[in-house]
Amino acid sequence: MILEELNVFLENNPQVEWAQDDDGTLYLRHSVFDKEHEKIKIEPGALANLTSEKLEQVLIGGRNVEHITRVTGYFSRISGWNKGKKGELADRHRMNIL
Repeated sequence: MILEELNVFLENNPQVEWAQDDDGTLYLRHSVFDKEHEKIKIEPGALANLTSEKLEQVLIGGRNVEHITRVTGYFSRISGWNKGKKGELADRHRMNIL
């Protein structure tokens, strides 16, 4: 990845915060998934081996997964549910029917 590709990646992913040291070391953080002090460090020489896809995979790390459930005939994302409704989901009994 060259700097132009990195700039395009950062423009297309506004939730990615970044900083750069004087020696060229980059520090990236995904504002949705990472805590304030969690950062990914990329040394200047390592940037050449990265692709946009690999960088996105490292930043998201499989955390961008939406849980979907089917209740009474319709599908609903549980990310919009309140605490009580999520508690009801956790209390449900699941069984495998062969």
